[in-house]
Amino acid sequence: MAAIRTIGRAAKEAGISVETVRYYERQGLIDQPRRSAGSRHYDDRTLAMLKYIRVAQGFGLTLREIRALGGDLGTGRGFCASLQTLVENKLADIARKQAELAALAEELAVFLGRCKARAAHLPCPVVAELTRLDGAIGETSQNRRKTR
Repeated sequence: MAAIRTIGRAAKEAGISVETVRYYERQGLIDQPRRSAGSRHYDDRTLAMLKYIRVAQGFGLTLREIRALGGDLGTGRGFCASLQTLVENKLADIARKQAELAALAEELAVFLGRCKARAAHLPCPVVAELTRLDGAIGETSQNRRKTR
């Protein structure tokens, strides 16, 4: 026989808050619970879904993506293919973000090198560079306004 849990117990077993369980209900991510004497009661299937959502979010999936995959915990038609596509897209996003972070790290290393190499009596080269960039951006913005 399946175990029946209150919202508090289900939340605790799933490692989430009671408010999160209610939110998932409102969003249609889990089925509306059975009610008895005004209390919500959650079965094993719902608990499994709560845990699945938590783990999927830990892997970077959004609630929208989790909902799009369907609520059959991997048994729906096309689930594996959809999940594979989603994971491939996530990996591509991660690779893009890693490249952006690597480029930023290189820029910061250059700035740091300039700071360490400057003579104490000279202005900070980073501030000078940022001021130069700000001036260039300001000029571009002004030119755009003039051409409108």
